[in-house]
Amino acid sequence: MIFEAPGERGFGKVGAAFALVCLLLAVIAVFFGRPLWQYVRESLMQSVTSAHYQVLCPPRALSQEAMTQFATQREMLFAAVDRKLNDSASNGEIRVIFDPDFKPGAASSGAAQTFEVTGATVRTGLRGRVPQLDPAADAEALLHVAWGEPGSPLIARWTALWLVGQWQGQELGMAAAELEQRVGHQKVMNLLGQPPDAATSLQDRALLGAAWVNAMAELGGAAEVRKLYSAKMTKLDVAEVTKALGTTSTELERKWQMWMYAYIAGMPPAGHSMAMPMGMPTR
Repeated sequence: MIFEAPGERGFGKVGAAFALVCLLLAVIAVFFGRPLWQYVRESLMQSVTSAHYQVLCPPRALSQEAMTQFATQREMLFAAVDRKLNDSASNGEIRVIFDPDFKPGAASSGAAQTFEVTGATVRTGLRGRVPQLDPAADAEALLHVAWGEPGSPLIARWTALWLVGQWQGQELGMAAAELEQRVGHQKVMNLLGQPPDAATSLQDRALLGAAWVNAMAELGGAAEVRKLYSAKMTKLDVAEVTKALGTTSTELERKWQMWMYAYIAGMPPAGHSMAMPMGMPTR
């Protein structure tokens, strides 16, 4: 009969336990390493708060004064967007993280983005000592607060741009109407196409997509936009959109053309000021 030394049995159990711990650590590193490191890093950041914002950045990356000024000035944008959402996000708080090491993921929303939105948290890069952020980031975060997770990242981006109501410093509808005159009418089918129409740049598609959402809001109300925003579609195309909205492709296109042509008809003649005409409804 062969007896195993007690020390050898103990060493075997210790070795197995050590191997199990190593395996668990490897699993944690693979699946939770980046989020855990991100959590620890952001927990050590300096921050300032305002009524609806918490602004964070690495220590000494920004002055407290610059962060406070950013948060205070952003309150006006929050109020304007919240009004369009019928004050449904008035109790929300947006967390903005400025990170010099931030690298945005691949753009899935039809236009290059300089930020990422997860729930009510916005992450963006930091260049210089003055914090800057696309207003669409705030709007997208407030949409998460007011309407929950979007059914499509592309529709979420367009809806956020509609809420902001501006495109590169110009009123959204006017900018879209000018583009329409330059490139011709783009059907809803082309805007929703996956992959997008090669004849339309990503920036132009984002502008026209936001204008289309604007048209829906004006002709059908914010409830219609919310229906589109929340719809879980297997594929983003006209068939899925008409199903989600309970309409037809003909009616969808008719309303889009009607809205766009009405805007173009109200534009001033070429060579004159592009300011909004006196009798034109505010959009």
